[in-house]
Parts: sequence; C-alpha cells; structure tokens
Amino acid sequence: MFVTVAVILCRVVVAVPTLAPDTDCTAEEARVEEIVTNSDLDPEHLDFFGCQIHGQISVAKWKSENPFYHSDRWRIARIKCVPGHYEPAGRA
Repeated sequence: MFVTVAVILCRVVVAVPTLAPDTDCTAEEARVEEIVTNSDLDPEHLDFFGCQIHGQISVAKWKSENPFYHSDRWRIARIKCVPGHYEPAGRA
C-alpha cells in the first residue's frame, strides 16, 4: 500500500501561546502542513504500519535537514500517515 507521511507544523509568533480549541496550533501560532516522504522515497520503512513506527524518525530527520523549518520557532504538532497519494489542502 502506498503511504504518504505529512506533518503539521506550528510557528510560534508570540511568547506565551494559549491553546485554541480543536486545533493543532494555538491561536498565536501559524499552521503549515508539509509532505515529508512517501513510499516511493522510502520503500524500506513505509507501509502503513511502518509509518506508524518509523514516521517520527523520518519527520525528525526532515526537520533537521530543512533550513526553513529547522528553527526552534517551529514545532511539530502532528504527524499523519495517509494511505495513498496525499496533497495538503489548497495545494492540489
């Protein structure tokens, strides 16, 4: 099964964030969704269950190597393992 690993990132824009209800990011954070990898790029670890186990490793490596999201101002809110090809909303 083809799997896509996506990550929800939040960028801190104020010093003291307060949690917004039913969201991944607080009211004071900007929300961004990015594709990290998929089964074509990492066939050894990425089936759906492998994504659940190895997804955090892929995201940590991606964040450390990505110059834009490497800053401490970005935090990982959620990792998504999506069956099939996935595009974040508004990018299709």
